[in-house]
Amino acid sequence: MSEHGSTRVENPHGYIHTGPGNIYVNMASPSQDPDRPVFRGRAEDQLRQVRLVLVDPPGMGRAREVLADTGTVVLDGDPGSGRTAAAQVLLLEYRRDAGVFHELLPEEEEGELALHDPALVGAGDRLFLDLSAADDRQWSAVRADLPALRKAVHEQRAHLVVVMPHGGTLDPDLQYYRVTIQRQDGRQVLRRHLRIHGLPYEQYMRDDTTVDEFLDGVDRPMREIADFADLVRRAREAAQPSEGFAQWCATAMRARNDRRREAAALVADRSEAPQRALLIAVSMLHGAHADVVHRATQLLLHALGPASDGVPLLQHKDLAERLVEISAGSGPAGHVRFTELDQDSAVRAHFWDHMPDLRPHLGTWAASVVDLNDPHVGPSVRDSLVARLAGQYLRTSRGEGLAALAEGWSSQEPTSRARLDAAVHALTCALQDPAHGREFRHRVYQWCRERRLHGAFADVLIRLCVEVIATSHPDQALLRLFYLARRESVPSGPALRALDALVADSRRLRRRLLDRVTRFGLSGPDLPMFLHVCDPIPLTDNASATRALLEENEVRRSLTTGWHAVLAGLCRADWQPYAVRWLHRAGDGAVHHGELLLDILVDAAGRCGERRGEVFAALYASARAAELTAPGGPSHAAEFTELLFRKIGAAQRRGPAEPPPASAKEARL
Repeated sequence: MSEHGSTRVENPHGYIHTGPGNIYVNMASPSQDPDRPVFRGRAEDQLRQVRLVLVDPPGMGRAREVLADTGTVVLDGDPGSGRTAAAQVLLLEYRRDAGVFHELLPEEEEGELALHDPALVGAGDRLFLDLSAADDRQWSAVRADLPALRKAVHEQRAHLVVVMPHGGTLDPDLQYYRVTIQRQDGRQVLRRHLRIHGLPYEQYMRDDTTVDEFLDGVDRPMREIADFADLVRRAREAAQPSEGFAQWCATAMRARNDRRREAAALVADRSEAPQRALLIAVSMLHGAHADVVHRATQLLLHALGPASDGVPLLQHKDLAERLVEISAGSGPAGHVRFTELDQDSAVRAHFWDHMPDLRPHLGTWAASVVDLNDPHVGPSVRDSLVARLAGQYLRTSRGEGLAALAEGWSSQEPTSRARLDAAVHALTCALQDPAHGREFRHRVYQWCRERRLHGAFADVLIRLCVEVIATSHPDQALLRLFYLARRESVPSGPALRALDALVADSRRLRRRLLDRVTRFGLSGPDLPMFLHVCDPIPLTDNASATRALLEENEVRRSLTTGWHAVLAGLCRADWQPYAVRWLHRAGDGAVHHGELLLDILVDAAGRCGERRGEVFAALYASARAAELTAPGGPSHAAEFTELLFRKIGAAQRRGPAEPPPASAKEARL
């Protein structure tokens, strides 16, 4: 099994940026198409976010030429040069109505297609293969598969961008596709980030000694520059009106230093429970309104005990005094922050690392905070709290604890919409974490396939598949939704509807799902799923390809297998509406595959053994009933009904047959 790092299109601290040249920024909101699958819209939005700050690096023009000429480009470059961002933007520029963005993960899990398998590539797909962290063995294995992958990309008019490991070797016949992405000047990178963050031009264009100290003599990785720019943004937001760019940069530079000793001293000097509870609340809700911080502190004290000290309320210290005691304060709008930039992250890490008995209580407390009915507790406050808590679990490699916490938030009754959103966001943080994404994709796989799900946890998993996994790994999302849909107790549950939406925009994914549903024989839960995925319209549509799916031998075999299981295993009332759709589509004069649709239905019915005569009769009766609602009118539909009848007769090996007796037909209508 190949193991290598994978890259997420994400932005927790700032934008990814690389390269000299011009940038063209479109600040308009992306168009919202109500018929556009959610996963595809999110993938496009994430790629656009990268594009906002990308300045074409040296080599970008050549990469565009090679990609346009061959459909494939292999990017090389120093680590930290922004080659991954360049790869993603190259694929964004080839967005078409057909195909999806797909990050390839060679054989990451059971059932994953090998890179040389042509089924991996769909018409118009944009494929991203990030091997920047691959070792020699992994890179060698991928190189062996690249010719077959390139061939499939060419045949499907798709586009492939590979980020190769720096210093890796490339076969002679692949050298033409190799383009080196060079590092951009760090000062230009920083200024682009500051511009996107909204800093005034006259401020960030000034020379500054702190910026010189940060950039001069060091080839900073693009991510590090992005992080520093974000610190400058945050310093500006917390600064006094009289302070300017020099002060913002100096504050940001101080924040880059390790503040753990300062946090330890701060906690040691505040030994009373109310002080420490306030420290935790401010660090976890940094930037939230004072009312929220105050209430969250009370909730934490209540969760940890003991009860009130008996001092009259009016003798208590007010919140402003208590905030001063912990080196924090609130601004004119009432939002609470520590006086030192990034002190909140140091305080969080200190309590997490040095008070391990506190960890279980923080999950319970966070759930109670997200449930607060307060006008200042909005989605951003809830998401920030959950992200900070998830960050501690991930920082210390405690994925099991984070998984159990999120499952508990959504499984325990009663739950709330806020807790479900919190569970989704916590697991999203894990899935998008470069170090833990693979681990949590596997956890989601296990949950969907093997675990007994309680409460609303299945809804959380569906959202993760649609909103997170499918944006870059649609095949993995398909497999997880498939297992969830098989376990639903209703014929058309939310997982099946999500599966419908996932394959609606991709011929390749529909082909894969048909194969998955029918490969090992269909059992009870598979039958409704098959009926949903065998929609005749996308099966006969060849607008985005040289031939329709229905013309492919493997697809026809899957359809025949599925219809046989349906006709043999379900009553006519269950399958007739779907058969009618096939019959109407077959009779549509604009469709050139009408006879193929009828052939599949007849072939499937003919495999029903001793019941084949009964099933043939039911199929014919359904066709007669469908004439009344046929789009082309009853007379035109009757011609296809007669064609179906002749095909049934041929299948029964008795030549042209008479229609079943009227009484038999009427009994089945």
